[in-house]
Amino acid sequence: MFATVLIPTDFSEYSRAIFERVDQIPGIDEIVLLHVLDAPRASTQYWISGRIFESPLDTARKELEALRKNLEARGMQVRTRLEFIEHGDVPQAIIAVADEVGASLVVMGARGRGIVSGLILGSVSSGVLRRSKRNVLIMHPARDGEGADVRPLFSRVLAPVDFSRPTEEMMVFLRQIGGPEELILVHVIMSAESRSELAFYETTAERRLERMTADIEEDGRRVTTLVRTGSPVDEICEVADAEDVSLIIMPRCGKADYVRNVQLGSTTAGVVKRTRHPVFVLSPQITLEVRARELAVDEFHLAEEVWEHYRQQTADPATDRIFGVFVESILAGVARCRLHADGLEVDGVFVLPEFRKRGYARIAMQALLDACGDETLYMHSTLELIPFYETFGFVEIPESQLPPTIRERFRFALGEMEGMNVQPMRRVPGTE
Repeated sequence: MFATVLIPTDFSEYSRAIFERVDQIPGIDEIVLLHVLDAPRASTQYWISGRIFESPLDTARKELEALRKNLEARGMQVRTRLEFIEHGDVPQAIIAVADEVGASLVVMGARGRGIVSGLILGSVSSGVLRRSKRNVLIMHPARDGEGADVRPLFSRVLAPVDFSRPTEEMMVFLRQIGGPEELILVHVIMSAESRSELAFYETTAERRLERMTADIEEDGRRVTTLVRTGSPVDEICEVADAEDVSLIIMPRCGKADYVRNVQLGSTTAGVVKRTRHPVFVLSPQITLEVRARELAVDEFHLAEEVWEHYRQQTADPATDRIFGVFVESILAGVARCRLHADGLEVDGVFVLPEFRKRGYARIAMQALLDACGDETLYMHSTLELIPFYETFGFVEIPESQLPPTIRERFRFALGEMEGMNVQPMRRVPGTE
């Protein structure tokens, strides 16, 4: 299941907590033990009170070797790795090694050496969790006055669900590993405007949870379903404590996050930072459904919601054809072709900030051209976007060559369009 597991260690108590339960992770072929060293000081020996102390490099080699022997004695295949860095970005060094060795799981202690007392999640663990796209397991040592948890890691698992595609992938994953002995599914309703609305949400969630559990219960696993109302982070952590779970498993992002390509959702981040239970953060491999089409008139309000971030433009059913890029069910970007008395103008090309740098503006423009490109099209391009529109066959023209009603829109510029960061452009039919 997890062919290569990377375990970064700084030899702290939190780091050592990993090794007590690492053999409970299913399907490990190989463990890579990693220690990251500050290169300028790695070989420095220290002289204190007349004694010479070994260098950090020598200490790390001894510690890694001891851990390797311990794990190999328990039947695991292990190799060690020392990584040297110059500028202190430990999370990036860990992520780079994970990518190099093709780690299917990174296992980390929640905290490391030298951090503020009372902080649940250390900066290195937090950095790897935020920036890595791999599965990450965060472990904690036993609490003061308590012995180590001797239960199998996947024996009593809490899985928060929001009925999104990442949730679906999480359920597939749980079936692939054979399913936990006991599974607790919890759905949290954040708010409702009335008691009747809350009752509707609760009933809907209960029905969907029942459908999700059918396959797991057929395999003889015990499944408990819960519906809570309130803050997702608070409710998930409270259920984890009340149910005394051995593990919390959550997708890296939820319904509101994954379509926006958010690396780590706020609920998952909040739970990892607050809980003292082990947390398995799953990175599902999801291919987003992206499609472009013309909006119907009764969908024009969606374009106006996008344009709230761009000059608050409004749509006119009498003159406008609007083309949108939908990411899953969310309108991410639009482009408009507006009919004037003497020509067609392209404008309103805009992609929401959280969806940028994914080529969605190009997809919207291509949809517009596929529908309207048999006519001559005019536009006022900002200067920095001229090269972009040139790829669609638009060429720069003087303001005098714009149709009068389209030119009228920038009459206030008084012929100084460049000073307004605007350049008139035209595309004739058949232009590639």
